[in-house]
Amino acid sequence: MFLSTVAINPREVELQKLLTDLRIQDWIEEDIFKFKWWFLLLFFCLSGFVWWKMVDKARLSEISLYMAITSIVTLGLDEYGEELTLWWYTIDILPIFPPLTAVDLASLPIIYSLVYQRYRSWTSFLWATVIMSAIFAFVLEPILVYTKFYVLLKWKYYYSFPIYIVMAVLIKWVVEKIKFKEAPQRSQG
Repeated sequence: MFLSTVAINPREVELQKLLTDLRIQDWIEEDIFKFKWWFLLLFFCLSGFVWWKMVDKARLSEISLYMAITSIVTLGLDEYGEELTLWWYTIDILPIFPPLTAVDLASLPIIYSLVYQRYRSWTSFLWATVIMSAIFAFVLEPILVYTKFYVLLKWKYYYSFPIYIVMAVLIKWVVEKIKFKEAPQRSQG
């Protein structure tokens, strides 16, 4: 009933279908089974393995929450950046999934979560986050550009630096608020 009242523009639907078909066709012809594709897939799998070996199993729920929120935020930011043509990724693991999933779902969330795990006080966490953000923005992003995994269109590396910091701090704040709300519930149960 609700859908019948929504005006659907058939032209927009057709354009979306055409874009998806083109993206899949390009992926089949240019990405899948090429060296960079295998590299991203291997990197994605190895990152998950390394995280599992390094994560503090006693804090698994808390660290997993931090990692999940980080994944959601990075996926969202990457979608906005690509949609606004600020940057572009030259290869994807899957054609209809968010771009550069090995970075969005593995390396960034894993590194962020391990920093969160290791540096519990706000002061040490902030220092570690600043260092991590500098490495991401001024070392890893240029490497991704140089190796042609990532193309800057209307973006500068120094734009990323404060975003990495703010993202880490806000996610830590959210997770700690959730932990604080959860703690009284656990003691009552």
